[in-house]
Amino acid sequence: MGFVAFALLAFSSTGERQSIPEIYASPFRSARWHAKTNAPGPSSINRIQHFGSRNNFKALHALPPKPNKPTFKARPSTVGWKGDRLDQLTDWAVSDEANRPIICEYEPDGTWLWLKWKGTVLSMTVVPVCLAMALGATVDYVAHFSSTETWPFWAIPPPDDPFIQQLQGIKSLWSYQVTLCTFILTFFTQEAYRHYRTVYLTTRAIQGRINDICLLLTIGAQRGNQRMDGKGGTVSGYSNEASTLIDACTRLIRLSHTFFWAATPTSSNGIFDPDKQDTSSGSDNGHINWKNYTEIGPLLLSADGLMSLVDAGELTEEERKVLLESGLPPSQYAYVLMEWVGLHAIGGIKDGTLIGDNGFEENLLRQFTSLRAEYFNIGDYAAGRMPLAYVQLVQILVDSLVVLAPLALYPELGYLSIPLSGLFTLFFKGQLRLSKSFLDPFGIEGFPGQNICVDVLVSELNFGAASRWVKSGEALPSIPKK
Repeated sequence: MGFVAFALLAFSSTGERQSIPEIYASPFRSARWHAKTNAPGPSSINRIQHFGSRNNFKALHALPPKPNKPTFKARPSTVGWKGDRLDQLTDWAVSDEANRPIICEYEPDGTWLWLKWKGTVLSMTVVPVCLAMALGATVDYVAHFSSTETWPFWAIPPPDDPFIQQLQGIKSLWSYQVTLCTFILTFFTQEAYRHYRTVYLTTRAIQGRINDICLLLTIGAQRGNQRMDGKGGTVSGYSNEASTLIDACTRLIRLSHTFFWAATPTSSNGIFDPDKQDTSSGSDNGHINWKNYTEIGPLLLSADGLMSLVDAGELTEEERKVLLESGLPPSQYAYVLMEWVGLHAIGGIKDGTLIGDNGFEENLLRQFTSLRAEYFNIGDYAAGRMPLAYVQLVQILVDSLVVLAPLALYPELGYLSIPLSGLFTLFFKGQLRLSKSFLDPFGIEGFPGQNICVDVLVSELNFGAASRWVKSGEALPSIPKK
């Protein structure tokens, strides 16, 4: 029994980046909860235990210090910053060109799929597979060593051997467990993938609501600045007041989206990805260990980060000051900017800069409330993705099934149980770890293979909000007269 317990522990922990209780302790909290309690960052303790001691994460959700305290004067919020890092973050925030797919894509060719390694179940289960085969070889050795009979290595062991008869009892139990584990694990994978798809579609819904807002603003913008098109018709554009309003609203709503993802933990944000690390920016001499970062927020949403956006023309100095003096933690800046856009839009309707009736106003406000709901859904889905007891049950079922496989397969297969135990482990442990990666769509718990690339979301939305709708409405040809 001690041997089986040790094997269970080895199979459950090998290759895992995080234990079951840490998986249950979600790294997210809903924005609603933070706004209400002003509590420190989402599961800050768990992330610090997992990635090391990094107090800058707490600063993301902490209230800003009072400016009259001399302790904080002339001091950056994160020690060890370098100018090029702020330049990288600014470029990330304003980029409008995606340079990679949003998720890891595939080709349908079977050979191409067989040759893939990174981010697949092959790379996730290589260690458990080797351990299972080693356990199978150990069972074969023990069977030959303890038996009074001898048989060739490639032969089936004699069924009347006492040791083989004991393994037959294990096989009976194992056969029932295979059926139970197959059913539960299949359903578990289905639910995990449903969570992954829900989160992915929510990220697209956020983009959709912002595009709707920009579309409505440009449609309702007051027209003016007409010019002749050379064929007797006219081409109208935005009025000066409408152009100013649209530029401000689209800029702020883009930054709201950028700030939201900057404050969201992810290992695939395009800057601090595990496979894009600059080892020269380590933690020597008190500098930040950039390899440990999963959030851009502590940098981009700090006072210095906002100043870099002012220098890039994405924020005004007055907007920066109001954000810092709002009394809200940096994780809430996305919602501040979203509300500013709504207030500007309502003001534009009242003064005639935006032309529309009550239906137009109601539709516009509905898009804002829908955007708020989608923002909150990202954290809410992560907080309630899967209960601890369910994940633990599946983990125990799969681990025990894999450990008992070499013992159960040996009486009827002999030495063939060695490679077949590895294949069996690949299927069941691979499906379990794939399911866990679906429950971790942003790759912050050690499963980066199925990441949703946040930088792609930001780039796509920046183009849509800043260019697509604004430029589409800049010039409107008149309808030709018959």
